[in-house]
Amino acid sequence: MSRDRTILTLGVALHAIFFALMLAEVEPFHTFFYLFAWWTFIPVIGAINRLKTGDSLVLGDGSRFFWMASCSVVVWLFFESWNFHLQNWLYHGIVEITWLRWIGYTVSFATVIPAVLETDLLLGNLRVVRRLTGPALNVTPGFLYACVTVGFIMMFLVVLLPDYCFPLLWVGIVFILDPVLHHYDPSASFLGQARRGDYQRLARMMLAGLVCGVLWEFWNFWSAAKWVYSIPLLNFWRVFEMP
Repeated sequence: MSRDRTILTLGVALHAIFFALMLAEVEPFHTFFYLFAWWTFIPVIGAINRLKTGDSLVLGDGSRFFWMASCSVVVWLFFESWNFHLQNWLYHGIVEITWLRWIGYTVSFATVIPAVLETDLLLGNLRVVRRLTGPALNVTPGFLYACVTVGFIMMFLVVLLPDYCFPLLWVGIVFILDPVLHHYDPSASFLGQARRGDYQRLARMMLAGLVCGVLWEFWNFWSAAKWVYSIPLLNFWRVFEMP
């Protein structure tokens, strides 16, 4: 427990120091503040979770964290590959040295899944969404195939009508992957939980994504190396850099 308190205290202190150095435009904190912010925040919420329940997804088990971070890089590279077609976001202020730039990409992309899952765990420990039930979903094999089909239709529409259907990319991939997860581990999938009439985890994951999304945009706004959006039809009324 003392180790977790040390991680918590050190993480908060370093985050505050890095923020001050970024404001003073001290390098590399000014350019890469986004990275420093996330890699101090993630251990902090991990330490809070361990102090509350003794468990964390990002602390203690190095192999589990490495697996999550690696999957995070692969998943975000998938979305980056789609962005070549969509051009919904562009990077500004990034370093010109190719190998150094890709290190920055990798370290940045590695934060996504650990941050969202650890935040989801924190929300669960804080009992933010205690109980959310609804009608039980009749998840048949035909229903699973229908979900996957709808997911692929969404992805096709993104290709066909990118200016109008670009948000479907983020939804379509869930329609495709969650039925696959349900096939191998029903209890871990949103569909498997909905089959029991339990929508708590889905709501909590959406809230965790929202929390992390706000932090992504806030820390990206302050960083000199950042992404900026070019969203068809919605490129106005910005919150930080997000239309």
